[in-house]
Amino acid sequence: MATRHIRRAAVLGLVLAASTLTACSGGTSGEQKPVSAGDLVSSLPAAKGDVDRITWNLTGGEPETLDPADAATTQSGQVVRDLCDSLLTLDAKFDLKPNLASYRQQSPTELVLTIRPDTRFWDGSTVTAEDVAFSLRWAADPSKISSYLFADVESVKATTADQVTVTFKRPDEMFTSELANMVVIQKAFAEKAGSKLGTAAGGLMCSGPFKLEKWTSGDSITMTRNDAYWNRARRPFAKSVKFTFVTDATSLAQSLNAGEIDGAYELSASSVPALRKSDAGRLVFGLSPQSMNIYVTRPDGVMADADLRAALQRMIDREALAEVVFHGAATPMYTMTAPATWPSGQRAVYEKAYKTFEASRSYDMDAAKKLVKQSSYKGQTIVLAVAAGDDAQSRTAQLVQQQAREAGLTIKIQSMQPLVYAQAGYDATKRKGIDLMLSSNFSATPDPLETIGFSYLPKVTYNYTDYDDPQVTKLFDKARSTFDGAARAATIVEMQALYEKANTVIPLVSTNTTTFLNNRLTGAITSFAYWSMPQMAYVGAAKK
Repeated sequence: MATRHIRRAAVLGLVLAASTLTACSGGTSGEQKPVSAGDLVSSLPAAKGDVDRITWNLTGGEPETLDPADAATTQSGQVVRDLCDSLLTLDAKFDLKPNLASYRQQSPTELVLTIRPDTRFWDGSTVTAEDVAFSLRWAADPSKISSYLFADVESVKATTADQVTVTFKRPDEMFTSELANMVVIQKAFAEKAGSKLGTAAGGLMCSGPFKLEKWTSGDSITMTRNDAYWNRARRPFAKSVKFTFVTDATSLAQSLNAGEIDGAYELSASSVPALRKSDAGRLVFGLSPQSMNIYVTRPDGVMADADLRAALQRMIDREALAEVVFHGAATPMYTMTAPATWPSGQRAVYEKAYKTFEASRSYDMDAAKKLVKQSSYKGQTIVLAVAAGDDAQSRTAQLVQQQAREAGLTIKIQSMQPLVYAQAGYDATKRKGIDLMLSSNFSATPDPLETIGFSYLPKVTYNYTDYDDPQVTKLFDKARSTFDGAARAATIVEMQALYEKANTVIPLVSTNTTTFLNNRLTGAITSFAYWSMPQMAYVGAAKK
């Protein structure tokens, strides 16, 4: 036990040394108070009036697309939810509500959506059942990231002027909750734009509370209030919102403190010390199903060795990582699905299974060294990719690099420019020569199947290692078809025991949504539910 404490001290020393620059930039030095569940806030007090302009930063950088079917990153999805109405929506506590449409489960294999009668696109035309059916079929196209959500869908048809019927090959419990992340685009506009839909040149035509005004590539995206928005209760307070693309954590913290930028979601952990005591605004932590993980990025190469992947699970001190790099605003995590994705009614089932992974993947350098020794590793350099300008990722990678060295591995850290890094998440050509990738993950709904499906089904976008276990696929389909929560949880836990053995994802920490908002504003949704709603419509003046 004493040996473990000595090693922990060495790890903390390394990371504290790396954080000196951040502390000197205006934050507090020394130990940070961990963020407890009682500190988490879902939303700020409601706005009291209009504002002319909000400048909001996208910490992940410029969106690679605003095509809703491919808007799978925090930055692209955030903008799309402000411009385009989703069929259903989540509230700040992740409860599912009607939105552009209401729904009725006619049978386990038939779902009927009824579109609100008063909805209009930005150009004044009515949102029809044909537009809704087209939007769902657009998202179901195999070339789109969202397509796996439609695996059980047999057909999508506009059956009346205001109703769309979705029929399924087998029951699909997952599909309805995902309607909170399926938005509607105008059919005629999309057909004309074709492959340019959602680009700076092609634009969008939606029915949301904001209109896309201008996208200046490399600089900003500006949207203006849709004064004819059908949902009067959600009329935006801001006449205009400008999204900036600052990815450097230090520069962003300085701009927030100076009032040059009004707010941002998903702030880097390295910004926390500099913003905790800001006079310009307040820093808020919210419940989130997000996580930081290391992904094995290809099926071949040095990381194809199973013992080597298992060694990574044992060599990383997750507690030290959460405490120092994330300043207490994160929790050690031991499975690919974050605990925040567990449905509340079955938490005990998931937690029991989780504890077995917590025990088998706890920090144990001796176990890691043994696994490395029995692997096929012969001293090859292992390339770990991170996003340039993300100080928390850089410091996390340094910790991993140092602990890998102690385990007998050589890791090279490769920084990628934000846009290329984002593209590498879904484009294998951008991952050439990379063995591991440090990246965040999230579930847009409180459902473990979403993140599991994106990573462990054959040929899906984020299955970087070509993982294909027929039993896992069978159990996934069974869980997806099960409406009973208890039975579904049992199936997911059984499946988890299989895919986690592959160690293709090395979970590190479960992170909170970290939001900063200028004192002149209020109303922000501060849980990760913001991603599934028009979050900027809630933000307005703090005073009348």
